[in-house]
Amino acid sequence: MILDETDRAILRIVQRDNRLSNHAVAQQVNLSETAVRRRLERLRREGVITTDAALLDRARLGQTLIVSVTFHDDAPDIYERFRSAMLADPNVTQIYSIAGEVDFLLHVHAPSLASYERWAEASLLQDPIVRRYETSVVLSTVKFTTEVPV
Repeated sequence: MILDETDRAILRIVQRDNRLSNHAVAQQVNLSETAVRRRLERLRREGVITTDAALLDRARLGQTLIVSVTFHDDAPDIYERFRSAMLADPNVTQIYSIAGEVDFLLHVHAPSLASYERWAEASLLQDPIVRRYETSVVLSTVKFTTEVPV
């Protein structure tokens, strides 16, 4: 899909606040409400906009942890089994398969450090494919954005 500058401007606006009316967006990009609505529908249909969601204050709802996971072996079935387990786990909010010495990087959210410890023991420590995992506790969030430069 080819994006023109108006599409990009609309995407920048709705990434900051997707609750704006089509009228408000239209005023900012000098289009009609109908044209903005059509473009947003096309961007959703084509998968450029994947979802509309509310962002929550994670610090008010528990603890965020960043976990690096290294496996004993490199095999597609091992990666797939781990990926499936993490996708199904509601505590895991982000999963990155990465290159380098670490196989996966996870963002995990837990109500408390004690609950994270129980989760890690059950989900990682007892998993025979996991050689090691390392946890970083997020003390504060300096920058967090879901915006993608367009």
